[in-house]
Amino acid sequence: MNRKETKRSDTHSPAARKPSWRIPIRWHWAMLVGGAVLASVLVLLMIILDLERHAWLDSQARQAEVQVDRLADELKIPLLAGSAEADLIIKSFLDKVPAVLTIRLKLPGGMYEDFGQKTSKEELPDLDALPKDAVVKLAGEHLWFGKRIVYAGTPIGSVAVRFSEKQWHELVAELVTRILLASAAVILLSGILVFWLAGRMSRPLERLAQAAKRVAAGDYTVQLPVSGYNEIADATRQFNDMVKELAHKEELRNVFGRYLNPKLVSEVFDGDGRQLEGFQRDVTVLFADMVGFTSFAEATRTEQVIEVLNAHFGVFHRIIDHFDGHVDKYIGDAVMAVFNHPRDDKEHARHAAMAALAMVEACNRLRRPRPDGGRVQFRMGLNCGEVIVGNIGADERLQYTVIGNAVNVASRVCNLGDGGQVIVPLATFERMGPGFAFDPIGDRLIKGVSEPLRCGMIRAMAADVRERIDEAVNAAFDTRATIAQGADA
Repeated sequence: MNRKETKRSDTHSPAARKPSWRIPIRWHWAMLVGGAVLASVLVLLMIILDLERHAWLDSQARQAEVQVDRLADELKIPLLAGSAEADLIIKSFLDKVPAVLTIRLKLPGGMYEDFGQKTSKEELPDLDALPKDAVVKLAGEHLWFGKRIVYAGTPIGSVAVRFSEKQWHELVAELVTRILLASAAVILLSGILVFWLAGRMSRPLERLAQAAKRVAAGDYTVQLPVSGYNEIADATRQFNDMVKELAHKEELRNVFGRYLNPKLVSEVFDGDGRQLEGFQRDVTVLFADMVGFTSFAEATRTEQVIEVLNAHFGVFHRIIDHFDGHVDKYIGDAVMAVFNHPRDDKEHARHAAMAALAMVEACNRLRRPRPDGGRVQFRMGLNCGEVIVGNIGADERLQYTVIGNAVNVASRVCNLGDGGQVIVPLATFERMGPGFAFDPIGDRLIKGVSEPLRCGMIRAMAADVRERIDEAVNAAFDTRATIAQGADA
């Protein structure tokens, strides 16, 4: 899986998965402003109703004071005379004043008479504690106003009048209707305005989100238009700068990937650097060296020498990579590869052997001629052992490579063979597993090794080994042909 595919899979991971539904920002703003306006209208409505209630009660109290006071004056004489004229006066009052619902009269003897709309005993007021010569509002849920009837300074009775609140309820209904209609119009207009403004604000954010999704998928060509001088425009500019930096970083990654193993490049760009600290590792080192390079270079044009080396190294690189190896470096006409680093490979000796034999077969297929009439050939050398992996060089220029005696032995056994031969120490052959033959070439003294090493040439014997070698060579040449066609196009 390549890097872009990895990014795409990450965006669909459970942690990154987003819900299938969402509420756009414009709807958030419209609902927020609408809710704020509605809440404000309700608060204002309560305040207005409270003020109107007090004003209406004050008006009602003034009217009640006049009417109750007049009724009390008219009842003085009939109450003193004890005549039935008081009942007629009260009934006439009820007919003339429609707002009056009930009248309660306390007679001189302490008896009560009720007129008008029937009222439960719990709702009837107590008239014993009324002040002298003053119309007062009585305590209770309803609008009762009462006055003590006094003649010549002597109380002779009391009267209480209940007024209807129908006018107030009608006023409340009219106020609420008008305010709600006005608030609905305000909410509608403000909602449309906010929806439009929020839409203008959210569209750049939506474009930013879509662009971020494309960048997460590996598209670093995204650039968004910037307009205005607000926070969204600043965020868009910074996003464009970020994408440019990511594109530059990806370009550097690709450039370095041509010189280093892509996994190492990823560790440098994505990691914290701890992976590149020095450590020891058991690896298999492969050296491939061109036979007779000096004479070939002297008799061949420079550009042709480079073309021949690149043709072989390109195929070698793909074969090594096919067997999970890593091209550590190119040294003039030689290539050095390492197996079991940086990718883990328990069968690194076996894979290195198949890679070396596949490289020999690749040379046979390339059949590049030499000026002396022969063909370009490479000799191979393999060796397994412990090496030191780390940054080697000066502070100004480092090379991440492997060093150690195992590397030196691989280089020197490579020089023991002829073109088309793969030379290995016996200890390395024993780690390759079945399917190979070992043709001894004798014990050889290797510089840096105290005891002579028994070395030999290896060959592929098992059918499955030859099949894997052919598969790697075919894949390398198919890729080479594809690259050549792309370059021609």
